[in-house]
Amino acid sequence: MYSALLAFLLLLFLAVAFSLQNPEPIILNFFGWTFQGSLVVVLMSTLALGALLSVLALLPSYIKKTRLIARQQKTIATLERSVAEFTQPPTNT
Repeated sequence: MYSALLAFLLLLFLAVAFSLQNPEPIILNFFGWTFQGSLVVVLMSTLALGALLSVLALLPSYIKKTRLIARQQKTIATLERSVAEFTQPPTNT
């Protein structure tokens, strides 16, 4: 827990230091759109967009694996119940 917090604070410090050292405005042209903003805003937004696209690319396989695990857990529970039924000693009444 503390290591994740420390890593986040270090990353935050590096982002702030980077933004303070690179305040220059830049102009981006993309298919007729023109955007003017600071270098830091452009770089951080492209980093965030890349992270979002990575998560979206991994999402289908994550969902597939989650469903497979749930199905296998149901099968395991069913098999454990059937094993428990066969291992119980017979009752004589």
